[in-house]
Amino acid sequence: MQRLVLLSLGWVCVSLGFVGIFIPGIPTTIFLIIALWAFTKSSDKLRFWLLHHKRFGPILQNWQAHKVVPQRAKILMVILMILAIVLFHYSIQNFYLTVGLIILLFFVARYVISLPSKIPENSF
Repeated sequence: MQRLVLLSLGWVCVSLGFVGIFIPGIPTTIFLIIALWAFTKSSDKLRFWLLHHKRFGPILQNWQAHKVVPQRAKILMVILMILAIVLFHYSIQNFYLTVGLIILLFFVARYVISLPSKIPENSF
């Protein structure tokens, strides 16, 4: 059962990452990282396919080897988080839940922004 859930999550994230290539505002990198994690836990064949994909492979190999998140992905993530907070606040209209979301997303953004944006020079 767990394998099926992870495979489903992986395919949903690959699909969202693919859509993100064509639709501005939908992040690609984070969905592919989640898909890589899900496939790593559920299918060696799909993990290998994703890591060697001609479009997605290099991004994911950089993530796996060096925990690199491209600068563009970081900027887009922060913009989308701000938009999510605004939409959440105006749809839910609960101050405490909004503050909780802000705190949670602040720590997520802080972690992702702290990751390198380029492969370290001494890694080759």
